[in-house]
Amino acid sequence: MIARLQNSTGRSAGSAANNNTAKNEDGDDQMDLEALKVDQLKSLLRQKGLPVSGRKHELVQRLKNGSKKGGPKPKAWQHSDAKKDLKRALLDPTSSIHNMSLENVRRSDDRFGQYPNFAKYYDDLKRQVREEKLRVHQDDVAAEKYRRSNPRSHLNQRGYPHWDTHPAKKLLEVDVANNMHMKMTPIQLRGTNNAYKDFPPDVFAKRVNREVSKQKAAQFWAFKRNKRGMKNYLREVSERANR
Repeated sequence: MIARLQNSTGRSAGSAANNNTAKNEDGDDQMDLEALKVDQLKSLLRQKGLPVSGRKHELVQRLKNGSKKGGPKPKAWQHSDAKKDLKRALLDPTSSIHNMSLENVRRSDDRFGQYPNFAKYYDDLKRQVREEKLRVHQDDVAAEKYRRSNPRSHLNQRGYPHWDTHPAKKLLEVDVANNMHMKMTPIQLRGTNNAYKDFPPDVFAKRVNREVSKQKAAQFWAFKRNKRGMKNYLREVSERANR
């Protein structure tokens, strides 16, 4: 259907063009571009592989020049920001682009109109995004299947518990948030809780230093870039610290 609409537009432009031609001094056909509508001008520009962005007088001038001097030459689609932004929108499940027709997508950004083969590029990109999502889903399923089939032991290869699932991890987050690491050495802090004693002194000291660095970095980036995840992390730690 889209192809029929595009062909119809092209025929309309061509018909209008034939009805608005005259002979110049050299005997060549010269189109009365000013009499054409914007959609017809854009159709002619696409046929010539020229950019279609701009006002009517710019489109007319571009056709008269017969070159791309009437507008900036776009980057190759594969390396263009237009493609990157379009892919980002396709990956966003909340983007309105998923409910838009091809022509509305093309008109939503002037950069898209600079590519005569945009319809093909758009279809290719949608297929690429679908394939990427499928691969990610398959990887997630495989990873979960492997995790269930190969549960890790309670202790790691060095003989002490895994830090990421141990209660000591959240306890240390609260202690660092309360600046306990500034009131005592890591060895002294280790002696304040039996959960900490499940880890060797040198390992626990490294965990203290990492948690201090993590919370400092989270505060910096939450201020610098307003990262939602980091702000949530700090709020969660603060709530646990105030319990």
